[in-house]
Amino acid sequence: MQAKTSSQHKAELTVVVIALLAFVVGLVGHLAGASFANSDAFGYIAAPIPLITGLIAFIAYKVAVKGDH
Repeated sequence: MQAKTSSQHKAELTVVVIALLAFVVGLVGHLAGASFANSDAFGYIAAPIPLITGLIAFIAYKVAVKGDH
């Protein structure tokens, strides 16, 4: 078994932090979508959440690929 390099550890930590950020963004979007019926202002928060989550996933993928080398 090969030992991990410093850049691989750094990339793993970065991806974990990005995953936590995606979870929080998804949770906020879910809560905003759930209360959409009560207020139109929450719709402005909930609408871009899939795009933001997709961008976060793309960034996490690029970080993971970069850290793999």
